[in-house]
Amino acid sequence: MLKEAIAVPLRINVYFDLMEQLRKLGDDRDPGEIVGVAVRHWLAANGCSRQRGYQWKELFLPDGAELRLRFQGVDYFATVEGDRLMYAGENVSPRQFALMVTGTNRNAWRDIWIRRAVNEYWVQACRWRSRYSATWPSRFIDRRRLVRRSGDL
Repeated sequence: MLKEAIAVPLRINVYFDLMEQLRKLGDDRDPGEIVGVAVRHWLAANGCSRQRGYQWKELFLPDGAELRLRFQGVDYFATVEGDRLMYAGENVSPRQFALMVTGTNRNAWRDIWIRRAVNEYWVQACRWRSRYSATWPSRFIDRRRLVRRSGDL
C-alpha cells in the first residue's frame, strides 16, 4: 500500500470545523485520514465503479468502512482500504486488529463495531453477522435438503 501523500488546498474554516468536530467526538485520528475517507465516499456516491472491500467470513465490508474497538476507555480505529483492513499502517485481520489493540485474545465479533458509511451508525459486528448468517446459508441448506428428498423417492 502506498504511503505517499499530496497536499490538497482546504479552506481554513472547513479545516477548523473538522478539527472542532474531531475534538467533540474524542476522535484522535489525523485530519488527513478523515479527508481521505470523505473523498472515498464522494467517489463511491458519484459513480466510481470499483466495488472493492474486505470479506470477513460472511460479512462484506465495503471500501472505506471503519472498524472501532474500545479498550480501556480509548477508541481504536481500523479502515478498509481497497480489499485490505488497515490498522496502524499494517494489513490485518479483525482478530489481529483486536489482538494488536488489547494484547489478549478477544472475540472480535463481540468487541468490534462497524460503520459502513460516514452517515451510518456504529453497529456491533456480531449484529451484522447474525443478520446475514440467519438468511444467507439457510438458502443453500434448504436447496440441498430438497434435492436429497427428491432423490430418496
